[in-house]
Amino acid sequence: MTEISFVDQTLRDSQQSLWGYMMRTDHITPIAETMDRIGYRAIATVGSQAFTVQVRHLNEDPWERVRMLARLIKKTPVRGSYQIGSLSSFDLSTPREIITLWIKRSVANGIKSFWIADFQHEMEKFIHFARIARAEGAEVVPTMVYTSSPVHTDDHWERQTGLLMEAKECIDRIHIEDASGIITPETTRKFVTTVRKNCEGIPLEFHSHCNSGLAPQCYLEAIQSGAETLHTAVAPLANGTSLPSIENILKNARRLGFTANIDEEALDAVSSHFRNIAEKEDFPLGAPAEYDLFQFDHQVPGGMMTNLTRQLREVGMEDRLDEFLEEIVQVRKEFGYPVMGTPYSQIVGAQAIENVVTGERYKRITDEVIKYILGYYGEPVGPIDPKVMDSVMDLPRTEQFKNWKPEGYDKSIEEIRREIGPDLPDDDLLLKILIPGKPGKSAEPRKKPPLPAVKPAPTPGQSAEFPSEFSVDVDGDVFNVKISPVLNGAAETAEAGGPEKAASPEDIPPGAILCEMPGLVLSIDAKVGDTVNEGDSVAIIEAMKMRRSIEAPHGGEVKEIRVREGEMVETEDILMVVQ
Repeated sequence: MTEISFVDQTLRDSQQSLWGYMMRTDHITPIAETMDRIGYRAIATVGSQAFTVQVRHLNEDPWERVRMLARLIKKTPVRGSYQIGSLSSFDLSTPREIITLWIKRSVANGIKSFWIADFQHEMEKFIHFARIARAEGAEVVPTMVYTSSPVHTDDHWERQTGLLMEAKECIDRIHIEDASGIITPETTRKFVTTVRKNCEGIPLEFHSHCNSGLAPQCYLEAIQSGAETLHTAVAPLANGTSLPSIENILKNARRLGFTANIDEEALDAVSSHFRNIAEKEDFPLGAPAEYDLFQFDHQVPGGMMTNLTRQLREVGMEDRLDEFLEEIVQVRKEFGYPVMGTPYSQIVGAQAIENVVTGERYKRITDEVIKYILGYYGEPVGPIDPKVMDSVMDLPRTEQFKNWKPEGYDKSIEEIRREIGPDLPDDDLLLKILIPGKPGKSAEPRKKPPLPAVKPAPTPGQSAEFPSEFSVDVDGDVFNVKISPVLNGAAETAEAGGPEKAASPEDIPPGAILCEMPGLVLSIDAKVGDTVNEGDSVAIIEAMKMRRSIEAPHGGEVKEIRVREGEMVETEDILMVVQ
């Protein structure tokens, strides 16, 4: 008999997919020691992208959750994550020493294993950080993200596995992930066999979501084809857009003759605990998904789909979900079929939403799309649509990114500390960089996440039928987005939750430039007294984990600036007044 093992995703991917990262630390603490007894190979916890949710929405100290897990889970390695390009967003400019510090502080706080999903093409960077993680005593598990398209052939996956083998001395295991839940049993057999033949004996893990309902069958094909470890969740947080339940997979794997050293009494206790949490907090329980062919077209990952559907339902726009998804299909094709995983799924999804809500395709183009087209995220697997290529290359903003290099990438920790906070401890320094505009330490944790805000009536001139709100989930950070009308020459805007300070239409002065989107003000690129021209970039705002340039809709002299760098802003907030 062949023994298999399990990685638990209850605390990470499963709660992202079903609960939108709203699982609090006090939900986990009472059951952590019992989880340690189950016999998992590793227990995954949230990484940097969910740290933002913990600070902004749960008012928690994310590092304390890691330390708590390390104190209570003593036998089972706790698995975290890091990105080689940034701490959390996708601007590719995080200084190298900050990513190094993230790895070292993660290990110091209790992480013993890392999964890495964004290496894709930069093996030099991957090897650099993998060696650091290994030197700190952690295992390194790169993720090969599966996707389906005309250009993702068996030969492609052979090449991808060969690319990983350039770093084989730094790799402990390979994590095969189907974030979109679109791999079929037959494809699982071929895919796992292809990787197995080319991975030089490195152990394989398999991770798939249940969006199409096929994942439980695919797991059985995976272990019969050579995968040794399966990623699952306890039953209350399994199925739907989440992963299969360990209870179901364990039963079926044993029927096929496989064994697993799992304490089922402890497992039952953990399932019961999280079922009680779901009932108490009114969180959804996972349920099997019906087979849906459309999933194989749009390939939207589980967590993103769950949050988009929920938010559309809240604003009475659930019937427009297919419109957003159809646009994602088209954008992905025009972009050369990028894999629908971090960061590419976010780049595709954000641009598709821009296209739908503005009513004009590629009227606004994100900076990340420009960088993607220019090859900063690696050479696209397939050809870029010529019309899209022309639209991007004709942008004045594109000229600014040609020959672009990350500013400050080689800064030392000492330089960064002097700029951000000379007295901040390492963990608080990382939080300050990760979540600008927030204090390094969090306040008392909230007992419950805040209730959704009451939806406002349509503003004058805005059709009640036109989408007024939607949301985008970027690896757990959910942005409630609202479309506002053009006012006094100000550009169209899109906004997320923030302080109650948005201007009403009657308060907007002539020449006002609105913030145009929800997010964090990274830079103000003009000062009072400057003359700006129509189309000039006047500010950079990070929205939906991506940096976006705010361009002046008209020229004139800057009379007033109403926001500060590091401030969270809303759609209707006035950025500056130009007359």
